[in-house]
Amino acid sequence: MSDCQTGHEKTLTGLTTLLAGSSIIYGPGMLESGMTFDPAQLVIDDEIVAMTRFLKKGVAVSDATTAIEEIIAVGPAGNFLERESTLKGFRDLTSPRLIDRKVREAWEADGSPDFYQKARARAKQILAEHEVAPLDGDVLDEIRSIVVRADAQYAAGV
Repeated sequence: MSDCQTGHEKTLTGLTTLLAGSSIIYGPGMLESGMTFDPAQLVIDDEIVAMTRFLKKGVAVSDATTAIEEIIAVGPAGNFLERESTLKGFRDLTSPRLIDRKVREAWEADGSPDFYQKARARAKQILAEHEVAPLDGDVLDEIRSIVVRADAQYAAGV
């Protein structure tokens, strides 16, 4: 079952894999050590991978990003929301599709959907609406030739 533990494990697994330099993360959509596949979990894992990739890029530290001059200029209890540097910087945040960052009242007004319910609805939408573009004829011919060669090798006991 996809739950808090699953999210924790998948986040740590994905993050440590990316930080180690791998470009492939094993197990998106899998539960129970790969014995179960859940399309909703795949959507959740896509969100986790996107956020870990964002994190892997690191945090830029410069005069512009630390905004020390801005902090001094605004002063204690000042308003940073109207500053140009804030407008530039907030675009560098992640933009999750499932994670809900609304305040409680807004979340409750939306029906209090939990993360898994939203992922399941998104998975159903993808399965209903997604169309796969057909492969080019050259690609299909190459795949067919590989299969024919493999069948011949198998038949010959190679």
